[in-house]
Amino acid sequence: MNSAPDEAEGRTRPPLVRVGIVSWNTASLLDDCLNALPAALGSLEAEVVVVDNASSDSSVDVAEAHAARVIRNEINLGYARAMNQAITNSEADVLIALNPDTRPEPGSLENLVCCLVDGPPDVGLVVPVLVNPDGSLQHSVRRFPSIRLYAVVWFVPYFLHRGRLARRFWLEGRAPHDRAEDIDWGIGAVHVIRSSALAGSAPYDERWFMYVEDLDLCWQLAERGWRRRLEPTARVVHVGNAAGSQAWGRRRFRMYMEASYSWYERQYGPWAMRAWAMLNVVGTAWWVARYIFFSVLRRRGLDRIRYGFWQFRDEVPVHARAVLSVPRVDWCERVETHD
Repeated sequence: MNSAPDEAEGRTRPPLVRVGIVSWNTASLLDDCLNALPAALGSLEAEVVVVDNASSDSSVDVAEAHAARVIRNEINLGYARAMNQAITNSEADVLIALNPDTRPEPGSLENLVCCLVDGPPDVGLVVPVLVNPDGSLQHSVRRFPSIRLYAVVWFVPYFLHRGRLARRFWLEGRAPHDRAEDIDWGIGAVHVIRSSALAGSAPYDERWFMYVEDLDLCWQLAERGWRRRLEPTARVVHVGNAAGSQAWGRRRFRMYMEASYSWYERQYGPWAMRAWAMLNVVGTAWWVARYIFFSVLRRRGLDRIRYGFWQFRDEVPVHARAVLSVPRVDWCERVETHD
């Protein structure tokens, strides 16, 4: 492993690492995550900081029992703000943003840090392969949102979502995460970040209470010329949406898409955002129509037909609102009441 000189000792030293975790009513998952950390970090010495967003459960007690440094927020500040509290103002060479609903496998985080430190110096972020609790692959690497990408998603027949097309567009459920390669962005369950790539700034944009902060970080790194990489030799179990499901339930999709449209409008402008939203209106309606048609044709039962109507009811109005008006940039303030 490349290492930095330690002038006091006259020898080289391993990279300094800080691990940040944000918890909101995830005590049992947090306990599993912290139990797995020592083996996942291997020989690395790391400072672990847990930021608690005003949990009403025993998250703070769990973190303290594992000897983590704990920051207690009086209100739920959201993920981006809390994670920035956890991993900024640090002398660490490598920052690890880790969700409490993850369970990193032994050696996985050490492997990611070594790949970052020993790898090409223009790589600013690496992510592992995420797997579900049952061991199945969790789709976690994506292309940046674009009209072209979603035209493929909605209108290219699903049986063609394979091979080169699937890998080129990282299509959901069809792209293998089986080789080390550059990516557009990886979801923020595990982000291993080179501190110098941040140029002294906080990693996550705090305008979004939750969601798209991971997308935005990877976009900002790309804009500054930093590569992002998938490392398939590191695996991390990820439950997924533990806090978001508690806070919003079925409304979680609306919260996610409002943040996504806000981000898209910021990067590409209001008319491009409206065009993307209109594509999603038409694409969702087309998907639901096909789903219901084949459910009836194959006599799949009323439950599948109802599911198609529920998808239409839940998703199309969200996209239609974005067509009619630009999402407000104060999105985070409007959802902070969910504490």
